[in-house]
Amino acid sequence: MTILGKLLIFFNLLAAGGFVYLATQDWAGRQNINAAGLRHILVVRGLPLGDEKGDPTDMPTDPEAEIPFRMTMAGGHQTTTVSKGVLEAYIKNAPGNPADAAARERVFGSAASLGDSKAVPNQLAEVKRVKAKIDALLTEAAEKPDIKLNLLAYWCENQPQTFDEREAVQRLIAAKDVAKLQEWLDARFNAVLSPPQKIDHDAHEKALAQAAALRQEIEDMRAATRPAAEIDAKQKEYDAALVQAMATVPPSDETDRRSRVAHLLVHLDQDAEWQKRVALVVGLNRFALTIVNQSRRFLEMAERARLAIPVDQESYLSQERTLLRLAIARTDLANRQADLKAKWIDQEKKEADFVGQRETQLKSLQARLAKIKDDVDEMLARQSNIEAALFEVQREVAVTLDEVYRLEAVLEARERELLKTSGK
Repeated sequence: MTILGKLLIFFNLLAAGGFVYLATQDWAGRQNINAAGLRHILVVRGLPLGDEKGDPTDMPTDPEAEIPFRMTMAGGHQTTTVSKGVLEAYIKNAPGNPADAAARERVFGSAASLGDSKAVPNQLAEVKRVKAKIDALLTEAAEKPDIKLNLLAYWCENQPQTFDEREAVQRLIAAKDVAKLQEWLDARFNAVLSPPQKIDHDAHEKALAQAAALRQEIEDMRAATRPAAEIDAKQKEYDAALVQAMATVPPSDETDRRSRVAHLLVHLDQDAEWQKRVALVVGLNRFALTIVNQSRRFLEMAERARLAIPVDQESYLSQERTLLRLAIARTDLANRQADLKAKWIDQEKKEADFVGQRETQLKSLQARLAKIKDDVDEMLARQSNIEAALFEVQREVAVTLDEVYRLEAVLEARERELLKTSGK
């Protein structure tokens, strides 16, 4: 081969190396552009929802691993995977930990942080992570019922979407029914994590009708002035039926499921740092829509409460008038009973004094009776001695009389003899 051929081969190799370098730079640039574009799209749309079939629920340990990640980009192009570094860079600025953990611990007795600095591959993975964190916090507070109640009340208070459901949850909080609150929160998580399916409207309507029937029964019991204990028992039954009916409805499609995920995560915690993490996970569009929708629901709840105030006020005033009349009647009865009681107390004191006098007289008479009895016993003893002496005297008199009668008989016989002798 000539020198010119060798030079051409050398220049061709240099050109090929240059083309490879330029292609590599172009690929790296495109990757950076795609990553930047993906981050901007993620801010707006949020992470993919994920499914139960093939999407992971945990981040891989390998930093070079590619994660299944389906996202439609500009121009209809759809991504299939994403690197772990892109997701970690996306989430790292919003870990979701409370801004003031010490203040939260003073209020709730626990820092109760639901955030994490680790990234998640999709929204369902975030829901499962939060569910595991909540279960861990509740297990940790198992021996501290007050802290457990505070945590459940904080997580559940803003979740209801209807006025009746919110009232039911608030009554469960007031009753400190930790078991029902935890059951209701678990049902909301399970409804989100369940795969989309057609809603059984008949079963849902039946459950709502059952709750409505219980509510009407409560109103009838109140109108009939039934005992408060019976009304409270029926109210607990109604609350349990309502929250169960509202929490266990599965999502109808992916859009409904995304909405429920956003609603659940947004209203678990009001901390600003947590809201930033939720906004990154569900996307600003869904985040803002969730806030707006719940604001409208709160306005409807407030309006319903405002409209119910006059009715409740009239019912309260009517019940107050009834109770006032009842209180006056019972006060009069109590006063009469008090006067009668005072009268009988005075009578009791008089009777007690009289009984005391009679007891004193009885004791005196008993003492006199005892003395008289002793005197009588002494006199009887003396009488016995006298009677014995008289008996001896009577016996001696009888003996003497017998002797006198004998001597008289002897004398009479002697006189007869003497008369006969003198007559001769």
